[in-house]
Amino acid sequence: MTLAQIQFALAVARKKSFCGAADSCRISQPSLSVAVRKLEYELGGPLFARTTRRVELTPLGEQALPLFEDVLETVHRLHELGDASRRPLRPLIRIGASPLVSTSLLGNILRPFQRRQPTVEVVIKQCFLDGLQERLANHSLDLAIAPVGFLQRAFDRLPFYTDTLQFIAAEPGIERSGNSAGISIKEIAQETFVLTADGCGLTPFVRKLFRRERLPLNEYPGTALTHQVIEEWADLGLGAGLLPKMKLTTTKGRACPVLRRGEPVQVPYEVVWPRRSQAGAHVTALLRHFERTAPKLVQSLAR
Repeated sequence: MTLAQIQFALAVARKKSFCGAADSCRISQPSLSVAVRKLEYELGGPLFARTTRRVELTPLGEQALPLFEDVLETVHRLHELGDASRRPLRPLIRIGASPLVSTSLLGNILRPFQRRQPTVEVVIKQCFLDGLQERLANHSLDLAIAPVGFLQRAFDRLPFYTDTLQFIAAEPGIERSGNSAGISIKEIAQETFVLTADGCGLTPFVRKLFRRERLPLNEYPGTALTHQVIEEWADLGLGAGLLPKMKLTTTKGRACPVLRRGEPVQVPYEVVWPRRSQAGAHVTALLRHFERTAPKLVQSLAR
């Protein structure tokens, strides 16, 4: 099989059309179809179920698609490696971040470090928790930022920042007592909540919180793909939402803190890195910067 055949198959899967895939790959449709058939012959079965209106993945296609994506990702990384070998050596820091981490906060914290260390290149990769775990273990990340307690290997850790958990009502027009100061977790226990998949850490955090309070958690049967969708579905009245304050976008004005025993529920984050890491002084300098800068910046934003 060839790299071009894999690229063509991925294009068909994305476009759900051989014609659309051929246009995006700038190749004639017959040539693309022949290349995909050769790939299917080599794999021993069809990747796509073709109809007059639509193209769908077969069970073999469903299994092969993530492997094809891994191949292209590996090729991309090899090209990056080759590019890096041709450039003058420059210190590099590779940061992995859970989607639950505030991008704006991280940018504000990194900016002064990059001004002081202009020769250091900082690359951020957003990953789900299992991806962060794997990349830390194989040293393809220098450090990761995630909610506390979800990266379980023997890593070194540094407290990073905390955020307050906010409640977004499913009916924006309804007035609730105490909303300006917050709302108790017991008061919202009867709500149905829109949740994301487990990967970012929000849903496991919420489930653990309700379990600790011995309260039922009513979950909306659908799953939000992003945190912004939680806000959008709450606006539609499909279910209530729970988000860290710094992840709010459209519902900032009507969200309120969730209270546990009279105190706002905190979502803590940490920086994690492999023990016995061979990372250089530039990574150590960034960790020291995080330790000094993050608490002050979060405190100023909370005022």
